[in-house]
Amino acid sequence: MTLLFPRHSLRAVLMALGLIACLAPGLLCAAQGDEDETLELFSAWQAGASGATRSPKPLSQTAENVTVVTAAEVAALNAHTLADILDTVPGLQLSHNGGPGIIAYSQIQSSSFQHVLLLLDGIPLTSIGSNFSDVSAIPARIIERVEIIKGPASTAWGSALGGVINVITKTPERDRSFSGIAAASIGSRTTSDSSLELSGSVKRLGYYLSAGFLGSDGLVPTTRIDNNNFHGRLTWELPGQGQLFAQVNSTNARQGDLYALPYDLRQQDDKRLINALAGLRQPLTERLELAVSGYHIYQRQWSAYYNISDGAPWWGQAPDLPKSFATESSLGATASLTWRGDQHLLTAGGDYRHLEITGNSIDSTNYSPYSRKADRWGLFLNDTITMGRFSITPGLRFDRPQTSPDQFSASLGATWQVSDSTLLRAYVAKGYGMPLLQYVDAVPAKILTTQVGVENSSIPYLWLKATLFRNMTWGDTTEQRLSQGAELELRTKPLFHTSLGAGWTYTDTHRTNDGSQVHYAPRNTLKLLLRYDDQTYRALLTGSHINWNSMAGDNPRYGGLIWDLHLGATLYQRENRALELFFSGRNLFNTGQYPYDMVPTPGRWFEGGIRVKF
Repeated sequence: MTLLFPRHSLRAVLMALGLIACLAPGLLCAAQGDEDETLELFSAWQAGASGATRSPKPLSQTAENVTVVTAAEVAALNAHTLADILDTVPGLQLSHNGGPGIIAYSQIQSSSFQHVLLLLDGIPLTSIGSNFSDVSAIPARIIERVEIIKGPASTAWGSALGGVINVITKTPERDRSFSGIAAASIGSRTTSDSSLELSGSVKRLGYYLSAGFLGSDGLVPTTRIDNNNFHGRLTWELPGQGQLFAQVNSTNARQGDLYALPYDLRQQDDKRLINALAGLRQPLTERLELAVSGYHIYQRQWSAYYNISDGAPWWGQAPDLPKSFATESSLGATASLTWRGDQHLLTAGGDYRHLEITGNSIDSTNYSPYSRKADRWGLFLNDTITMGRFSITPGLRFDRPQTSPDQFSASLGATWQVSDSTLLRAYVAKGYGMPLLQYVDAVPAKILTTQVGVENSSIPYLWLKATLFRNMTWGDTTEQRLSQGAELELRTKPLFHTSLGAGWTYTDTHRTNDGSQVHYAPRNTLKLLLRYDDQTYRALLTGSHINWNSMAGDNPRYGGLIWDLHLGATLYQRENRALELFFSGRNLFNTGQYPYDMVPTPGRWFEGGIRVKF
């Protein structure tokens, strides 16, 4: 392990130390524990809310299989990006090409990564040219909560066959005019993450600003990364509890995204992603609310391929075309009306997107430039009808994609609060997944899902959630597939500041014409968690195992669990100021966990850092 301070990390550490000097008095005072705060980490399933139908409502009225990750859970992970957070969520499988910030492919209950929709405050960040959702491009520090819908959510979000990862970012601090967080860490292979957050409100104006740098010499060979990112949000409170808001998010990265030793191939990328959002939320009456927003997304990626052995252009690459490129632009708008009645939560609205993409594809014999444009729109309507302990959630959506046939999606869900400790769920839905934009007149993938589930907390200190699912997919390939399985999740409430968590998912995916197995649809996924938090000291141990169901010829490895340990200590806390040290050891037992040998797992590595709140 190499622990050296590059210049950019040293500057960040010095900045943090300067802020610490302002907080010098009482550095060794221990913070008092607060059991109530710890309990909040595990109460989302009971009293939390979800936006699965595009309007916040209690999880007890949410028929979909939803997992919510709270801000406190994010902080406990010492996470760098959204990918680190998703690694711990039951039912999700991530395949990493390298360390923090390097590409990670996310699957939900063994669905294809191309069928997972990624949203950032309602902005669809899934690439229109590859259907890839880059969950490693979103910094963890800007995240307030993450909502994961496991299974199709097309009646609310359109092309979301496999599920939705909905990221809600932090909002301005309401009770202070100026506050902030400075953090810096350094680890193996000079892996560093430094950031500064500023937040506050002055009268009606609120602001949240965050800037950071993520860098590494590469935890996997040839995967060096230099990533600069920025996120800013402004809000203006209107009379009658309305709000105007605007935000911008930007990422610039140069990184190695592939180390395929068996093919003597490495990939180097130059990425640029910027998105902007502006909108309005305004109650029109006591029961009726209007929400309008518009956004712009620009994404560019240049990719070059070289031999690992001698650094020459890769043998499979056209010699006169050293790089491939793709540029995407999206201009969109959303409008919706939400009516909250005594027994109804009714949401109706529409989405519009103007899409443009240009690029090329390179192989040894062909150069294929392409340029496509499309205007897509959709109309949606859903309702949550509540009758005492029983709720029904019907949903409808019509989409006109222009490049493919029109799509009609429908869903029907129900929940029944049998008792204060038992909740039953059921959900049936038809959804779709769009093909790549550059494929004209391609047929979208279709899905018909059936899910039933139960949540129970009748055993003291224990919460259990079980879900059975059956997914039939067809349309974009010549084969029809059936995926069926079960998901079991449990958590304990803290006892002596200590709690446990576990999640297990089993999925069997096969072709319906001959019953043959579909490879690379993971069969078994196990997530384990042991947590201690007394508000002064904290420790989190997580374990993850994924049976990738790969072909033997790809030399996969998934024989054990990957164990990560995250530690933290609050050395000083007084009012709104705090000083925290943290440490993480990742892949403690150097376990290999990958679907094929082209993407080896980063080995054991360590990092430590400091965080100052002011």
